[in-house]
Amino acid sequence: MRAELLRKISKEFNRFRSPECRARIIENGEKTIKIEFSGTSASFSCCFDEHFEDYRIMMEEGGTKTKIERVERKGIEKFIVSYMRHE
Repeated sequence: MRAELLRKISKEFNRFRSPECRARIIENGEKTIKIEFSGTSASFSCCFDEHFEDYRIMMEEGGTKTKIERVERKGIEKFIVSYMRHE
């Protein structure tokens, strides 16, 4: 995905969800996109993972179809989500 488009998606995502959830780009590779999600509700909300799907939908609306490949919890307030590109 074009770097400037991915940054735009993250900025829009954060504008509406911060401080409860915040997205930060970790990797924008050829096949994998990794995003770090953190925020005030990361350790408390039972539906925090819905943010991962919202981000995926925003990428799809931007022209890049992905699926969630892996979710890793990093401490109490962070998740790293790996999205795999597909046709």
